[in-house]
Amino acid sequence: MKEQILDYLRNKSILILGFGREGRSSLDFIRKNLPEAQVAIADQAEIVDDVVKNTTIITGNNYLEACNDFDVILKAPGVIIKDKLAPEVKAKITSQTDLFVRAYRDQIIGVTGTKGKSTTSSLIYHVLHESGINSALVGNIGKPCFDIIDDITPDMTIVFELSAHQLEFIQASPHIAVLLNIYEEHFDHYTTPDDYYAAKKNIFKFQNENDLLIYGDIFQHATEDNVKNARATKINILDTTIIPREKIQTKLLGEHNQTNIQVAAAIAHKYGVSDEQFLRAVASFQPLPHRLEYVGTYHDIKFYNDSIATAQEAVINAIKTIDDTDTIILGGMDRGLDYHPLVDFIRNSNITNVILLPATNNRFQQIFDEAEYHQKLIHAKDMREAIKQAYALTTPGKSCLLSPAAASYGFYKNFEERGDDYKSLISMLK
Repeated sequence: MKEQILDYLRNKSILILGFGREGRSSLDFIRKNLPEAQVAIADQAEIVDDVVKNTTIITGNNYLEACNDFDVILKAPGVIIKDKLAPEVKAKITSQTDLFVRAYRDQIIGVTGTKGKSTTSSLIYHVLHESGINSALVGNIGKPCFDIIDDITPDMTIVFELSAHQLEFIQASPHIAVLLNIYEEHFDHYTTPDDYYAAKKNIFKFQNENDLLIYGDIFQHATEDNVKNARATKINILDTTIIPREKIQTKLLGEHNQTNIQVAAAIAHKYGVSDEQFLRAVASFQPLPHRLEYVGTYHDIKFYNDSIATAQEAVINAIKTIDDTDTIILGGMDRGLDYHPLVDFIRNSNITNVILLPATNNRFQQIFDEAEYHQKLIHAKDMREAIKQAYALTTPGKSCLLSPAAASYGFYKNFEERGDDYKSLISMLK
């Protein structure tokens, strides 16, 4: 399996496109296994790191031009291509994900979805691991897949969390594919919304009749024919109950997580996990941070951190789950999403305070005004001011929810940093 990857790269000039966590992993893998390979690194940002000594480095705004000069382009997920490269150059693009899935597809459970993929991937891995099944968790969750290659055994099951960016250029699909949902998201990374939807569908595009596809809320962007034409055995998890809900004890909040648990149950059954083993594992699973995370109660106000919620569908699920939400904090990077459905939902909810953060604040204000929303709309210049307003306005005994419906970029490094800032300020300002 490893040799299949090395054969693809051997005797070719290789460009590592993007030098974050995955790019560093690729460089380490190539140096270890193909020490004579011609390798260069291209990234928009300057690279100052001893690890790149004796390696050609291309940086700056025109770094993508380097793609013309190499046989293989090993692209990292964070690099935005859109229509900046000619088709013949795009044809040279591969990635860790592409090469890894080609080599190990029969051992892979791939999980994607606009929302819920980290929780579902982690839950599936936890259930398998706790049930004594040799397994690993890699991918978008934070561990590059090349990092485990030397530890893979023929009996290992690999749970692979897959973002749209990882799926965009793949030429193989995993043996078991999970497509949880497709919502409006990440359009800043793609030329058209259809390009984003197409990337997601790659998780099952190359499957065969011996494979399994588990899918959920995708029909607004993937017609029924897309799924009907998939050659794999199919399970619509929204119409399927694997384990009766009354038997399930879990720390996971929300109706959407009940769906995620049923996905894990379907996979657990396929691997011979008993219901007793499954229920025990689900009960012991600890929710991931920044996903409807209970922060604490201060001045009789319950605070929840849902910083991961960058799509409005996720925010709606959060409000349904934290049904005593009195104050919600919205806003962040403006990607031009249509927020009318979210505003309509909030207008008909029991929320009485909406705190708006830049840069979406003015657009949210306009849509709320159009909807004749008569509760409090408060503009906060930053998270600190938002927390101060939340303490001042939230009704004691009720909840304040950070569920921003917007990305963090431009204000924070990522959603984790935003959520950590929220939690820190809550404690600091109490």
